[in-house]
Amino acid sequence: MTPEKISPRSTNFKKLDYYDSFGRTVTTASESSVSLSSGCISPDYSITRRKKKRWYSAYNNGSGSVYWEEQSDRTIRNIFFLFSALVVLFLMQVWGLRMIAKLQQHFIPLSQFNTINPNIDWCPQAACHNSPVCYPCDRKFLIVIATGRSGSTTLTDMLDLLPGVRMAGENNGHLTYGFHAMNNLEETEAFHLDSRKKIEGAWRHYPIPEQSTACPIQKMFESLNPPSEQAMRRFHARFDDSDDIIGFKTVRFHSEEFGRSHERSVDFLMKTFPCARFIINIRGDVKAQVSSWSKAFGVGMDGDSIRGYNLRLEKVAAQLGKDRARLIDMSEWSQKDGSGLRVLNEMVEWLGFKDCQFSSLIHSNKDGYGHDTQKYSVGDYCRRIGQ
Repeated sequence: MTPEKISPRSTNFKKLDYYDSFGRTVTTASESSVSLSSGCISPDYSITRRKKKRWYSAYNNGSGSVYWEEQSDRTIRNIFFLFSALVVLFLMQVWGLRMIAKLQQHFIPLSQFNTINPNIDWCPQAACHNSPVCYPCDRKFLIVIATGRSGSTTLTDMLDLLPGVRMAGENNGHLTYGFHAMNNLEETEAFHLDSRKKIEGAWRHYPIPEQSTACPIQKMFESLNPPSEQAMRRFHARFDDSDDIIGFKTVRFHSEEFGRSHERSVDFLMKTFPCARFIINIRGDVKAQVSSWSKAFGVGMDGDSIRGYNLRLEKVAAQLGKDRARLIDMSEWSQKDGSGLRVLNEMVEWLGFKDCQFSSLIHSNKDGYGHDTQKYSVGDYCRRIGQ
């Protein structure tokens, strides 16, 4: 195609004026390339290409020369492709995890028969026989075992101040029902509680996984000690308080309702509450305990009976062992001058709490069964080790 001749004066340019680094004004064309020396313009150059451009300056021998270079969109494309790849990888990972979870469901009957202890920091000595029916060591318990009028309510209220601990009071000896339920099954030979073979006939059942009867008894005490309704409503999904330590107290464990020998009752505790710690509380000042009993209930209590109760609880603590049980005496920790708080603070440290200090006693059951309305604290930095 023959170039068309045009007058140099009739040529229109869009000019861009800017200042270079030396403060000089530089003017250049921005739309088309024109040959002024020949006085003609090619139609091929009349097509305007709209592309983003960037200015560059180069200085040779002290003189500034300015030129154009088309800016590529490669960087933007690379960022877009990288972002897209990350999104794809994320979706693939989510899909993969879901597929793995579905595949694991087929192996649950095999993987859940184990002796893994999920709370080894709280109950390192626990014997855990897990099965699809029951995980007996999933729940952490704190159980106060005491005699009547030995400060057990005060002790329970003070333990409830610890973070992540939820203590409940008495339950009219409800623990005895769990003990007798287990005794009923264990002593009925025809039931074959520990059989590893299928039982036929009137007592028929498949083999019952070891320690699986612990969970319904545990669940009973969990149900009797729920968190507040307000706390449960905070969970938008399914309520989960599995990290909390559930606690309660019993003041009848010394009686023959738990068997004539303490060994059998301790075996029941270790099998039913394998991941529990126990505070065994007695009152060495028997005379003061007899007096307190008489004032509270209007009946007398034989001092020798109380001594017998204390002796049995001491044997319970010894059989449970120092890792599971802590034996304390109210006559020591309830000193009016506050010197006995050391016993309680050492107990808290034994439970695995750090930077927790009792500065005073809670006066529970004051003048009988009065309630102490004063607010107490164990410190702003109190925490359980590992939490």
